[in-house]
Formats: sequence, structure tokens, C-alpha cells
Amino acid sequence: MNQALGFRGALADPGLAGLYDLWVRLGRELGRLPYRQEIDPLDLPPHVLPTMLVLEREASGRFHCRLAGTAMAEYFGFDPTGAYLDEVMPPEAARVRARLYERVLDERRPVVCRFRFAVPGREFIANDRLYVPALGTAPDHPSVLFSAQRFLTSAEVVGQPDRNGVYHVRFDDSPLA
Repeated sequence: MNQALGFRGALADPGLAGLYDLWVRLGRELGRLPYRQEIDPLDLPPHVLPTMLVLEREASGRFHCRLAGTAMAEYFGFDPTGAYLDEVMPPEAARVRARLYERVLDERRPVVCRFRFAVPGREFIANDRLYVPALGTAPDHPSVLFSAQRFLTSAEVVGQPDRNGVYHVRFDDSPLA
């Protein structure tokens, strides 16, 4: 990821850029974070839909997968829709992801990150992910994350992830109010 390009410029994948651009446009038009129902997946590039995840932070603090695109089920080997993060990941990896998701919601800032994860029958899978925050039902309490992914070939992966499968994390420096 080229740090000199700025956050938007570093989103080389059209799907990640499409989700980010929609989120920024809605934020500017509305003057606030969009509600979950204001982010229409049909406004995204069509190839984004199979890789989408919609996660919701519940009052308990747990993250619940509200929607997973068909490609996510294929890559994971199961459909995570309806599952909790801490049910489908090892405990430490789930804590790392939950802290990242909490930061996106609490700071109202998108993040792009590269993860590696194990999938039965494959050595590993790496992907670039963009997470953008949205409002759930409370007007001043972001609780929903929209995510788009781009799965990587082994030739695109440089370096080694940390022990939780994280290669890098970069937050947008221009949050929506």
C-alpha cells in the first residue's frame, strides 16, 4: 500500500474504492454518518456484493455478522451470516478484530487492512479489507460495519503477518462527524 497516495489513493481495488466513495458521498450529502439502510448495496460495483460483510456491534459488545456475500461463504467454507465473531475465530484473533472494529466505530473512521487467515483445505488466504462505519438505530451511536474485500494471490502478498494474521492496518485521517 502506497502511503504517499493518501487513504483514497491507496485503495487500488475498484470494489474497495467504490464502497469508500459511496460512504464519503453519503456522509457529505447527509452531513453525518449514514444509517445502515442508507447504504444501498446496489449503488456499489456489482463485483463487490459477493465479498461484502455487514457486521453489527450489539449492546453486549459482541460483533454479529448480519450479512455475508456468497464469495465469503465460499472462501470461509461456511456461511458466517448469523454467527458471532467470537464463534468463528480463535479467541486472540477475535479480540484483535473486535478492537479494530470498535476503533472504526468509535472514531467514525474507515480502515483498510490486510489479513491472512487459515481455511480448511488451503494453505492460507490473504485479503485486503475496507471497513466503513454506519449508524444502526441510534442517531449518535455507530454500530454497523460495512466491509468489502479483495482476495489476493500469493504473488501479491509481501512480508509476513503478525501472530494474529494482520499484515498492516491503515485508518483514514479524515473521519466524518
